[in-house]
Amino acid sequence: MKGVRRMVNRVIVTIDGMEYTVVGEETEEYIRKNAELVDRKIGELKSQTSFSSLTCAVLAALNLSDMYYKAMSGGDNLRAQVREYAEENAALRAQLSKLKKGNG
Repeated sequence: MKGVRRMVNRVIVTIDGMEYTVVGEETEEYIRKNAELVDRKIGELKSQTSFSSLTCAVLAALNLSDMYYKAMSGGDNLRAQVREYAEENAALRAQLSKLKKGNG
């Protein structure tokens, strides 16, 4: 889109003791929240294992990916359930309308 300037934020975050500059259109709060989650997941793994920082980062990424795909699947299931309820609602409304016409 011509003439539309998007706000770009540059946020310095610390993950596993290292500073990173994250550039994105999201708010600073959102970027920090994401970085804190990654940092927390890596920290949890480091406290439970003797793995290297890199291995903990990879395992944290796999755990976060797992969370993402489960959330997406849950969302898909909810959308399907809502569709079913909407169809059932429409059928019940049609049935109610027929009953009203038959008694009227």
